Amino acid sequence: MKTCLKIDKDCGKVLIVHGSADESTAVEDAFEFAKIIPNHKLHIIQGADHCYTSHQAELDATVVDFIKESLQQDKPYLQLARYSMPTN
Repeated sequence: MKTCLKIDKDCGKVLIVHGSADESTAVEDAFEFAKIIPNHKLHIIQGADHCYTSHQAELDATVVDFIKESLQQDKPYLQLARYSMPTN
């Protein structure tokens, strides 16, 4: 939990992925993290253990989808930044 508190409030989007069958870290912790971390997306992988054994495909898809969504949402800002940069 202490690690969560170190996340900068202006860090941008955060993806929290947790397995419902994780015996190393309780799934309830993911819900507590979500209460603390602003601008987050929480995804619980049903039946996944701590290493996501037998759930790699869902983990991969979740991460890739999050990155795609983030890039799509930030696209206008990226374009604005590109056009506002001084040219030599």
